[in-house]
Amino acid sequence: MPSRDSTPGDDAADDRNDEPEEPGVGDDSVGPDGDEDSVAAGNGTTRAWERLSPVRDRVRKRFEVDTRSLAAVRIALGLVILIDLLHRSQDLALFYTDAGVYPVAAYEATYGQYTGVSLHALSGDLWFQQLLFVVAGAFAVAFLLGYRTRLVGFVSLLLLFSLQARNPAVLNGGDRLFRVLLAVALVTPLGERWSIDALRRGSARRCVASFGTAALLVQPVVVFTANAILKHGGEEWYAGDALEIALHNDVMTTALGKFVVDFPALLTVLNYGWVTLLSGSALFLLGTVGRARMLAAFTYSSAFVGMLLTMAVGLFPLLLMTAMLPFLPGLFWDELGRRVPSSWRDRVPNAAALGPLGRSPVERRVLDPDREGWYGEASDYAIAYAKSLMTVLGFCVLVWILVFSVSSVSGHDVPDEIDYEHLDQQKWGLYAPDPTESYSWYPSRAYFENGSMSDAFGGGELTFDRPPDPAAEYPNFRHRKFMSAVNSAGPNGIIAESYADWVCERAQEVHDAPVDRVTVYRVYQASPIDGEYEDPGRQIVIERNCSAA
Repeated sequence: MPSRDSTPGDDAADDRNDEPEEPGVGDDSVGPDGDEDSVAAGNGTTRAWERLSPVRDRVRKRFEVDTRSLAAVRIALGLVILIDLLHRSQDLALFYTDAGVYPVAAYEATYGQYTGVSLHALSGDLWFQQLLFVVAGAFAVAFLLGYRTRLVGFVSLLLLFSLQARNPAVLNGGDRLFRVLLAVALVTPLGERWSIDALRRGSARRCVASFGTAALLVQPVVVFTANAILKHGGEEWYAGDALEIALHNDVMTTALGKFVVDFPALLTVLNYGWVTLLSGSALFLLGTVGRARMLAAFTYSSAFVGMLLTMAVGLFPLLLMTAMLPFLPGLFWDELGRRVPSSWRDRVPNAAALGPLGRSPVERRVLDPDREGWYGEASDYAIAYAKSLMTVLGFCVLVWILVFSVSSVSGHDVPDEIDYEHLDQQKWGLYAPDPTESYSWYPSRAYFENGSMSDAFGGGELTFDRPPDPAAEYPNFRHRKFMSAVNSAGPNGIIAESYADWVCERAQEVHDAPVDRVTVYRVYQASPIDGEYEDPGRQIVIERNCSAA
């Protein structure tokens, strides 16, 4: 390796001095080791590799992502983190403190795979949860702005996983997609553009193609394809009836969804369109480039907007729309940029305007490859090692996505060496194999020590009639998920007992009278698919003596 203080031309001079004389007539041209077969083999390999150049270019184009799209992914994920925190904060005391339905003692006794992995479970006090929510929000803002993007993104991922692990009973498929998509995105250069990091760095790549970008593009395709395969195991989706059944679920349908359900012919068309998008996602999203890919991304995003407006399924539609952003090609951002007024572009700050934040990152100042001597060589090595590490990590993430998704839809176990519960995150069964044809709500009755009884939450005598708006029985989708977990736990389950104890305390506060016991019911209603409501049925979920609370 030439020294760093070599003058230009020194290496060229050395090369000229080392050049051999032209071989004479009849001389054999051989390799350095005297093996002419090795030379021929090497030339053949080179020619074969060059012939594959068009194929390699096509593959690269399909896994290449514009860095502005990656910036949009970062911003969208940061916003979703903030939305999630704000949404959960409405039930902070209820779901995450000892004064609520799922105290730390219940956390430690249920969902064993999450025991000991939640920072939020270190205390059941409200102030502690509020502190962690504020910290998570601060890191989310830093992530959104692109300040030390990968580091704050990783911390945000840890805080998200800790929050989800604190109460798994309120999670749905959207929460799984949230942590998976954030984890996959972190192996790509999310801070390359539109970020504080980019201003500090002073340079940016236009496009990136790597194992990390391949993983980010493959992840939503895996979600769609796996879901299509699981739906194929049912009867309703490929018969054109499933979407109508899903929208007849009154507790999971919005006002717009209840309006659309009156148009069965439209729902049949939308049903088959959705199945086509799921089944053909590999072709539509990975098999296209340029304008065709942009059109595909917009088509999928429009479907997710429809899901958001008609179904109460939590963060799922927002995250699916986020997952479409990497498929937007550079021409989209170029056209969008031309439509932005120049006065707006002039307001974009530079590194100097950031003050202390505008300084070059510490690691870039420490690992300065322009320094001479051994320090510069060590810096070169450290930078090359970091890049290689990200390449290996991106490859591992891509393999993880493919292996565990295939295992999920095929029923085959993964190798024992990687059969780890927290790695098994590629399960995508939303509304699969068929949507449920009934829904439930959970009224509670309180029995008082004076012999009277009433609705535990006030409102007079408890009734089991179908409410005018069943969806209003749940403040939000997390309440619905938690009550489903209470029902699944059974009368002797810790989650059900913790909930019943909370109902005892709540009834005591509402009625200001000593409560002897409470009974939690499940009322189930068949969906009115044919337009007629059947009489609802009911069962007892748990009876609890309040003296045990």
